[in-house]
Amino acid sequence: MSSSPTPINQVILTGVVTDSPRVHYLAPGYPEVRLRLETREQITQREGGQLYEQHAWHRVVLRGAPGIYVEQHVAMGDTIAVAGRIEYGRETDKAGFSQPTTEIVCQHVQLQQRAATQPAAPTATSSSEEVALDLSAYSPSPDEDPLI
Repeated sequence: MSSSPTPINQVILTGVVTDSPRVHYLAPGYPEVRLRLETREQITQREGGQLYEQHAWHRVVLRGAPGIYVEQHVAMGDTIAVAGRIEYGRETDKAGFSQPTTEIVCQHVQLQQRAATQPAAPTATSSSEEVALDLSAYSPSPDEDPLI
C-alpha cells in the first residue's frame, strides 16, 4: 500500500507591489508589513483561441525578518517573489458587516526588479542583505491544516 503525500499549504507568487508597504510593529524589532501584490497571467480563450491578460491582486503579510527586509528595500512598483502559506479569516467593518478575507502569510521574499523610477540600491549592501527565496527551507507549521 502506497502512502499518499501529506498535503501542505504553500504558495509562491511573483508580482508587482501596487501600493507602499504598510508597517506596524507588533513588538520592538518585530514588524508586520502588509502590501498588495499584482500578478498577471496570459490566458488562451477556449473559443477562438485569443490571448488575454488576467490580473489578480493578493494581500501579503510579512512578519519578522521578511518584514524588515521589505520595510528597508521594497517600494511601490518593485517586482518581488514571495513564498508562504494562505490564511483565511473574516473582517468586520464599523457597520458590523463581515466578509471573508484571504491573505498570503509570507515566510520568504526576494526582490526581483526595482521600479523604473527608483534609484538602484548600492550593490555592496543589497547583495549581502538580500533574503533568498529558498523553497527547500519552507516547512508548514505543525498546527497548520490546509483543509480548514
